[in-house]
Amino acid sequence: MPSLEVIIRLTVVAALASFLYAKHRQRVRGRLWRYNPAKWTGKAIDVTELKPRIEGVRRNYLAAQQPAKGICFHRSLIELARRAVAQMAYFHDRPPEHRAPVGRC
Repeated sequence: MPSLEVIIRLTVVAALASFLYAKHRQRVRGRLWRYNPAKWTGKAIDVTELKPRIEGVRRNYLAAQQPAKGICFHRSLIELARRAVAQMAYFHDRPPEHRAPVGRC
């Protein structure tokens, strides 16, 4: 290899290493400043909205549960997965008789 090519390659490697080191230092400095407990200002959360909800769960767990998803929800999830798989390259050239029917709820 000519010496000029070696010098160019070493320069590119040095520039890349310098850039990565600078980004690493930037990330570390930002992280240290963000998580420095001495600089935390402190912010309280508002629990007035949470208290009634927690009490409701303590009194009656079943009433506080979200309603169960219906069969239409599950069928739509299956159809969504079917479409995602059908878009893969392996399934593009399949004959129409092998394609799954599209069902509606």
